[in-house]
Amino acid sequence: MVSRVILIYAMAVALLAVALFVYLQSQREAFIEKVERRLVESSGFKIQTPLHRKPHKLTLIERLFSRAGINASGRQLSMGFLCLILLAVFGGLWKGDLAFALMIPVIGVLVVYLWLLHKTKGRIVLMIAQLPLFLDQVLRGLGTGRSMEGALALAAEETPAPLKEVIERVLRANELGADLGVTIQETADLYRINELYLLALAIRINRIYGSSVRDLLQNVVKMIYEREAARRELRAMTGETRVTAWVLGLLPPCMAVYIMAMNPGYLETMWYDPSGQVMLIVAVALQIVGAFTLWRMIKSI
Repeated sequence: MVSRVILIYAMAVALLAVALFVYLQSQREAFIEKVERRLVESSGFKIQTPLHRKPHKLTLIERLFSRAGINASGRQLSMGFLCLILLAVFGGLWKGDLAFALMIPVIGVLVVYLWLLHKTKGRIVLMIAQLPLFLDQVLRGLGTGRSMEGALALAAEETPAPLKEVIERVLRANELGADLGVTIQETADLYRINELYLLALAIRINRIYGSSVRDLLQNVVKMIYEREAARRELRAMTGETRVTAWVLGLLPPCMAVYIMAMNPGYLETMWYDPSGQVMLIVAVALQIVGAFTLWRMIKSI
């Protein structure tokens, strides 16, 4: 059991940290706005991009949000982390248990991570499905004598999200001076889409050796259609195996929920007993390992 006084002091420190962080951020934003206003007044040109948004390598957390199509700044991520800390402190005050307080941020981070993975997977599947038509539009643009940048911009105008957003981001980086092939390569690294690697390779070969990219892009389109057909056939053949894996993975959690609903005191008695805590922790760990193993097995087929 954790002393309520200690938890109250911890909550006060966390609230002071939040207040200090918000104050410093507001002062920084006000200073940047003042500098930008002075530059506009002295030069007469409007600044389109804020000074503090310089190109930088994405961190692991920023990559997760970017892959999911969410533009999360460092300030927003810090605020979310502080909110989890506050929830942990309030949870500890409510239950008076340190283990319960520590479980709140862990569960919160796990839920957000799984949600981001699900959203990312949906975006990547949709982008791969949009790529054949997009590349067809690029080939038509190249056939009319346009440059690669012009063909990509023309195809992006007729392509729905999320692929449109990705290509427009690539074109904006190219307009700011970045190499088109390198930018597409970085986008392929971010989303791990093999077709974008081939597109980047075709553009770089065209820039270095001057060869035509139309034949390579046509082969990429054909390969995407063939792979999609093979993927659907494999998914139909392994449907029974995937259903079995879902049943085996969800059966233990469903049984735990049923036991809690029918006899809430059963697991609570185990949790407040030292040996029962060890059994529950081992059971949860084995469940996580088993679910991960089944997920890897299904993903490999």
